[in-house]
Amino acid sequence: MQPLFLYLFAIFVMPLACIPIIVRQHGKMRQIILTSILVFAGLGAVFFFTRNSNDEALEYRTSEPKLNIREVTTDQQLQAATPKLTDHNNYVGAQVCAKCHKEEHQSWHSSYHRTMTQIATPETVKAEFDGRKMELGNTTYKIYRKGNEYWVRTHDPAWESRQLPTEIRDHPNPQMADKRIVMITGSHKMHMFWMSWKHSDEDVDLNDLENNSLWLFPWVYMIEQKKWLPYEDSFIADPQFGRPPTVWNQSCIACHSVAGQPHHQPSEDRFAIEFQSNIADFGISCEACHGPGKSHVNKHNELLNANVNVELSGIPDSTIINPERLGKERQAQVCGQCHSLFESSHPEAFLTDGLDYQPGDDLLTNREMIHHKDTDPNLLYYNMFWNDGTMRIGGREYPGLVQSKCYIDGEMTCLSCHSLHSMEEPSKQLGLNMNSDQACIQCHKQPQYTTNITSHTHHELGSEGSRCFNCHMPHTSYALMRGIRSHRIDSPKIRPNQKNEKPNACNLCHLDKTRQWTADNLTKWYGHTQVKLDRQNQDVAASLIWLLQGNAVQRTLAAWHMSWEPTFETSATDWRTPFMIQLLNDNYAATRYVTWQSLMKLPEYQTVQEGTAEYVFVSPAPERLAIQQALMNSWSSRMGDLPLNNPQLLFMPNANSLLDSETLLQLLKNRDNTSILMSE
Repeated sequence: MQPLFLYLFAIFVMPLACIPIIVRQHGKMRQIILTSILVFAGLGAVFFFTRNSNDEALEYRTSEPKLNIREVTTDQQLQAATPKLTDHNNYVGAQVCAKCHKEEHQSWHSSYHRTMTQIATPETVKAEFDGRKMELGNTTYKIYRKGNEYWVRTHDPAWESRQLPTEIRDHPNPQMADKRIVMITGSHKMHMFWMSWKHSDEDVDLNDLENNSLWLFPWVYMIEQKKWLPYEDSFIADPQFGRPPTVWNQSCIACHSVAGQPHHQPSEDRFAIEFQSNIADFGISCEACHGPGKSHVNKHNELLNANVNVELSGIPDSTIINPERLGKERQAQVCGQCHSLFESSHPEAFLTDGLDYQPGDDLLTNREMIHHKDTDPNLLYYNMFWNDGTMRIGGREYPGLVQSKCYIDGEMTCLSCHSLHSMEEPSKQLGLNMNSDQACIQCHKQPQYTTNITSHTHHELGSEGSRCFNCHMPHTSYALMRGIRSHRIDSPKIRPNQKNEKPNACNLCHLDKTRQWTADNLTKWYGHTQVKLDRQNQDVAASLIWLLQGNAVQRTLAAWHMSWEPTFETSATDWRTPFMIQLLNDNYAATRYVTWQSLMKLPEYQTVQEGTAEYVFVSPAPERLAIQQALMNSWSSRMGDLPLNNPQLLFMPNANSLLDSETLLQLLKNRDNTSILMSE
């Protein structure tokens, strides 16, 4: 690709992280977005702050206010650099709801939704800003603290916004600047850090500066692993796209805040990034799901002022939205406003006033949902789906739900399984007992699902193969460096092999079996039409075909499943290491990382890696290749006496641990090298 085309392509087509909206550009607005902004948002929720409204004073305030960074801090930079909290469009903020709805407020406050967007403070930052230096390309980054402030030495955003995305990483002479981290996106898996565009400059007058644009620091922090990763390497993204400019105010504001209004400020400088953004709350708080609360507050203030004993009786209140009382379609759309992939056809309006959806509205009247059947195979939208139309990106569960028969022919919605206010634990926000088969048998009460289960599952009662989720919601979606469960509820099926085929649940558990084995059992057990697959799918385990020959998503998910614990019982582990090592020099950085993390969980790899150099997934390709070769040599010498002789697992019969190199190389040669970008 030519550099200019890559630049245009990356800006308009490549949303690299947490993106529920892709803005459709027209005319002059195209130029503004072209030079400065990448659409960026995603599933998330709010960190709770009591708010200081400059728009309108409300009487109804909690008697025990939580921290409001603008009321109690003397930190003028934080006051000025982060989005302004206001009571616009009849929103009032989460703290107003707390006085009457204490239990609901507490359950929300305990959720990961609440902590998804936060001001950067010692209480919220999980990463160690310990003065370390981090090398990437030709740049040395530094993270450090000044007391309770978090700072980075990084590319100057004003310089980076003028570069081609493909040239930033290896630029020979990047302009550097010290910038303060003022806000965090992410919660229990990954943190992204936002730095002030202007407020860190020594010569700036904070009283005169209204621009609160937030620029992404190009490293993310993996909380569980306690590791820093380059931003562009933390997503399944063809490296040819480089690192596009990423601005919170342009896109993240849509779903990582309530009622976000970007308020883009046009400039004659086409590279300038100027926003004066305001929000009703950080992330997803009460009014994101219940709608603006001013009318509700006013009504109950009047009742209280009249000395009326107000009881929360459960009688519908027309001044507020309770999603549970909405019809099936509108109820699901409350979640779908963020957990979907859509376009806004009014970018000018969005860049000024944000999105106009409110809970209870028809979501489909003010945005265009992106569906597989409507996408051009030559565009990257197409790569966000499997070839059967199933969405494969985490955080986009709404399209899967509405494609499911449980929704189409039944009454299932998100709230059938998920609950913000009565969740068992905050990670998945599942309701009580909803992390079990109870989620399904609350509707499917027939004997084959309740009392005579083995007649349906053909697996031992209580085994992983007998769990509804594992067969009907397998981990065929991807987000945050891991497989996650698909929300298109369907049944395993085998079709003649096609490009970009969605992995089936059976072979994601039985990693040592072929697709033909699965097809034969589906015919035997469930009467599926007999399918005769090609020789490869009769002779080679499906997991190895996906791992070695599949596209980047198939490879990554196959690598993740290699350390999925249920497979340790069904497929052993001693054969997996040499094939996973093949991906340690994959051209997709995220694939390398997931493979490496998966390998680290295999007992055989612990033996193989002894005495070899430490693997670094972002090191130059020659270094990765050298370690890859050393690991293969180590495996051959240390594992050569294992009784591995299964041809379906590419081991030669009548020999111990002798690889079928010819078939292995043929799979690698036939790899699907489709250019893919998974915009989470």
